[in-house]
Amino acid sequence: MRQSQGESSENNQIASSLAAEGTLKTPEDSVSKKTCKYPGIETVIHGNGAIAHVMGHVCGGVIGYPITPSTEISELFEAFRARGGCNVWGKHPFFFEPEGEHSAQSGAMGATLVGGRFISNASSSQGILYGLESHYVTVGKKAGGFVLQVAARAVSKHSLNVMAGHDDVYALLPSGYTILFGSNPQEATDLAAIAYRVSSLSMVPVANAMDGFSTSHMQCETLLPEPELLKEFLGDPSSRIKSPTVAQEMLYGARGRVYQLQQYLYKHHGDFQPDSLAALGDFLVDRAAEIEADNAGEMVQGSLTWIPEELQGQWRRQWVNAFEKGTRQLVPAMVDVNNPGLTGGVQNQPDFQAGLVDHQTHFVNEIPNFIRQAMDEYGELTGRHYNPVQTFLADDAEHVIVGLGSVTDDAEAVASYLRGQGKKVGVVSIKLLQPFPEGELVAALDGKKAVTVLERSEVTALTNLVTQSLFKARENNDLIRHRGIPPIDSLPKISTGIFGVGGHDLQPRHLIAAYRNMESTLNVPFFYLGSQFFEKNPSPGNAERQQRLKQAYPETEFMALETKENPSLLPQDAFRIRFHSVGGYGTIATGKLLTDILAGVMGLHS
Repeated sequence: MRQSQGESSENNQIASSLAAEGTLKTPEDSVSKKTCKYPGIETVIHGNGAIAHVMGHVCGGVIGYPITPSTEISELFEAFRARGGCNVWGKHPFFFEPEGEHSAQSGAMGATLVGGRFISNASSSQGILYGLESHYVTVGKKAGGFVLQVAARAVSKHSLNVMAGHDDVYALLPSGYTILFGSNPQEATDLAAIAYRVSSLSMVPVANAMDGFSTSHMQCETLLPEPELLKEFLGDPSSRIKSPTVAQEMLYGARGRVYQLQQYLYKHHGDFQPDSLAALGDFLVDRAAEIEADNAGEMVQGSLTWIPEELQGQWRRQWVNAFEKGTRQLVPAMVDVNNPGLTGGVQNQPDFQAGLVDHQTHFVNEIPNFIRQAMDEYGELTGRHYNPVQTFLADDAEHVIVGLGSVTDDAEAVASYLRGQGKKVGVVSIKLLQPFPEGELVAALDGKKAVTVLERSEVTALTNLVTQSLFKARENNDLIRHRGIPPIDSLPKISTGIFGVGGHDLQPRHLIAAYRNMESTLNVPFFYLGSQFFEKNPSPGNAERQQRLKQAYPETEFMALETKENPSLLPQDAFRIRFHSVGGYGTIATGKLLTDILAGVMGLHS
């Protein structure tokens, strides 16, 4: 822990709801040095609390069902709401807990499709699998404005486990979500804000993921987004925007004020003098551009000379209430509860595939542009800049670790240590898992000798995506076939390291071993970090058993890497405190509270 600067209390509603989760502070002496408009509210908080902070300020409603380790996200949101908390647009949100995760996701989808509000659900592991049917439909229905908050947890297999794993996030990949992945509470809260922006612009729902416990319950220094920032950055979900793509304009854009007024004239042509009707028609055509932009109705008066007195009130209402051509609601109303209709009925033969093609071509392909736009806008406002692929000491590195989530922070600390020993090592942290940023990744890995992809799951989805990207880049070196991917003339050696599944301990020596493996001539292509399959000095009985296993399964001898002593990676002015507890899950809550007490009483940050 290290000494913080001067503190002053930051008073707002959501802060009081999260008082038990972090002591909010605004060091004025440091904020004054910031050049960005919104430098953030300093706090010590965990990932669940950091995400709940954003949800409380922006969501119009949350429908969720408890499941470890994401339960706390919805709990904190509901605590804020129950105290009378309103979002930044002055609306009091709703919260509903149904009978299970499937109903939670179905309800959240329905609430989003009604339009005009940002909606969220929070879930993990089996909860995501239970609701998977509804997740597919949520994407298919283009539920823009919906964000699924995920505290990633291992899916129970041979036994129950509630700790970190990426099985649930990988299970979402084929459903079509845009998937963002943060490495710490700071990234979790920032990417949450970015997620709502991308979801509303692209009309494709976003999953904002972080590691369960490793991030969701990890107390950390964080700059929370200010309410004013969220209001400016996201925009009122019930407001109107110019349709950001051609496809959206064609499908969802308003026909316009001129069109609506022309339709009114068509229906009431018998109430007008022929000369007045013709003059009014010419007026609408000749000044169409000005009329479309006249949302305040300032030009109405100039048209009333042709309107019968008894129709002038109707004409004014038609003018003022019409939507500007090509605009849509930021969070569109895809369902009208006052005018029910059927969408997504049975489609056989060519229609179903045509719908898939339309979604991929006209919506999914636009997502990378919206991601970059949102990240750039957020960086300009806050000074906290994000990219789909973020690198650390990777420009001149020969050996690079690629990972998702909290492990990349650990890898960065190890890479800094090894740089001090003259090793050319680096880290690549993936922030956008889907659509996968192939071009950015290839640019980051071009010229590397070896790459190790760290997987918190035995489903090696990230390895597959990295490998596919590099193979496309190599193919482009001979003939450009894959747009947006730079060509490379040689491939690095690619290895996969399974780590931390179900909360398995990962220490610096394990990551150092992964870097050393890339340097070796053997360069084992697949291994488990932290696991040992054979004893070095077995008893006679175990020696015989180990020999039989080695003969039957020879590949296992290479699936565990040799490690050395752990180095100290703490900063010079830092010290470590370890909490011991007799028991299981209570240890986590106790550690969080003690950390918070130390931060507040001793003026320390963790």
